[in-house]
Amino acid sequence: MFGLILKDFYNIRKQAVWYAAMIVLFCVLTAAVRNVAYGMSMAVLVSVSVPLTATAYEEKDGWQKFVIASGMDTRTIVIEKYLLGLLVSLVGAAAYLIAFLISEGYVSGWIYFVAPVCLQCVALSVVLPLVFKFGVEKARTYMIIIVVAFMVIAVGLMGLWKSDINPIAKRDWILSLSFSAVAAVALLLSLYLSIKIYRHKEF
Repeated sequence: MFGLILKDFYNIRKQAVWYAAMIVLFCVLTAAVRNVAYGMSMAVLVSVSVPLTATAYEEKDGWQKFVIASGMDTRTIVIEKYLLGLLVSLVGAAAYLIAFLISEGYVSGWIYFVAPVCLQCVALSVVLPLVFKFGVEKARTYMIIIVVAFMVIAVGLMGLWKSDINPIAKRDWILSLSFSAVAAVALLLSLYLSIKIYRHKEF
């Protein structure tokens, strides 16, 4: 598993520099203008782009056929892509946390930090089964639609939470736990679905 993750990071090492720069840039914007939407949108985009880019290299080189023929367990192959996405999400979340603290976003509630982090996991849960099912090229189109949809939903929810007449906005910890539970369930269901798809896929 560790070897597979190292392989993916090596393959995407050039793109990784660009992703890291984008995370830093958008987190600086978040802190500067005190608007969490900047950091949130980039975090979601990067978390799904990295495993998708790594898979694209595998498809280009025919690596998937080789590794399946070598007898590697399909579960290991699938789980590794989820771990890759989660590792990137963790890095993005750490950078976003710094920007969140600097911009004093916690004054409005920690849900403004928890929600974007959970959205990364949910977006990853939606995109990866599509990648395993249809391949990277088709999945890229779906990814753009999904990321835009998630951004629109997030902005709408944030506007709702900021409303003084909304009593739910006062229950910050309940919303945070609810989002975390949804993200965890989405990841588990997505992982199960991806393993089934990969086992029946023809290379």
